Amino acid sequence: MRLNFYFLMVIILGSIGQIKAQMGSTSDIPVASEFAIPVSPAFDMIGANNALVARPGNIRDFKVDWAFKSWRLRPNLALQAQPIWEIVYNKSTLEKYRKASKFMQLLSTLDLSAGTIEDDSQVRRLSWATKLTVYRQKDALLDPSLFRETEVAFNERRKIILDQLAVQKTALKAEKDKVKRDSIKIHLEDVELQSDLLDIEQKRNNLDIASAFAKKNWNASFIDLAYGRIYSYKNDTLLKLDLKGSGYAVWLNASYGIGSKILMTGLIKTVVIRDDLKGENINLFTGGFNFRYGSPKFNFFAEALFTQTNNSLIFQDNTINLVQANSLTTSYGGDWRISRNVMLSYGVRVDYDKNFVFQSISPIAGIACMMR
Repeated sequence: MRLNFYFLMVIILGSIGQIKAQMGSTSDIPVASEFAIPVSPAFDMIGANNALVARPGNIRDFKVDWAFKSWRLRPNLALQAQPIWEIVYNKSTLEKYRKASKFMQLLSTLDLSAGTIEDDSQVRRLSWATKLTVYRQKDALLDPSLFRETEVAFNERRKIILDQLAVQKTALKAEKDKVKRDSIKIHLEDVELQSDLLDIEQKRNNLDIASAFAKKNWNASFIDLAYGRIYSYKNDTLLKLDLKGSGYAVWLNASYGIGSKILMTGLIKTVVIRDDLKGENINLFTGGFNFRYGSPKFNFFAEALFTQTNNSLIFQDNTINLVQANSLTTSYGGDWRISRNVMLSYGVRVDYDKNFVFQSISPIAGIACMMR
């Protein structure tokens, strides 16, 4: 246990050191284009996060989650990305995103994630999930007034570079001497490099502006709709994957902010599990409520989650219990935004049976790292 604690501390301190080394002195404003670093939906499905009623949100980035629920030396891992945003709209200018239809702006929030976790009984669970943010109270990138000053400066510098590129390309076409052509090519490559650096700088400016907006609106309201598949398995040999059960889940997360410090979040989830050993389906319906208080850098929560099922034995069957929840579960904990790209989550989960008799208590910690 002590060795695992040291291992967790090394990861946390190493992450802090790496970010500080990359960024130098940083401000207290966490830099991200959205209001929070929500847990990966794949982790949300298998209960690896500190809060079972997860905060909805939109990352607009690549993200890695580590979870330390079982306190073993092999941390649980989840990967998360938004491919449509990254491929189509993550540009130095926001014009394409602003001119996109409401449907395409919605589709840009499409989120893909996959993760695994090992529990105390050494059963591994595998999940993948896809999620859409169907409602956002505020989207900083759609407010031109926030970016007007930097966009005007960007366009002026962009015009100068484009003019230089046009001159160099025209000169290259007209020049016949090899030595002079080589010289022109060198100048052309230098101007193209300036163009690339300008794009990077403008992306950074956009992110900083969105970050300042996000700090003021960290508890803005969101609605997320998600679907995913879940599996339970053991690797008996290197060549065999022994699946013990599989299923799918559909869930809805909705949050509502009050003032500048309170965020309330609700969860509705339906899970259908196929037990291949028994040849039957097990249905679960889950509802929960989370109360969160704090700021974009520190916040604390308390939550309650209730689950009903057509087969109560699922709560005692480790090979099938993919939802990691009991009849009644309460959790207490919080999030600490360590740096602009790293967040530490922690909590204590308490399980009860349907008669409100205490069953178990589990400490949970995790690290989320944005990959910019």
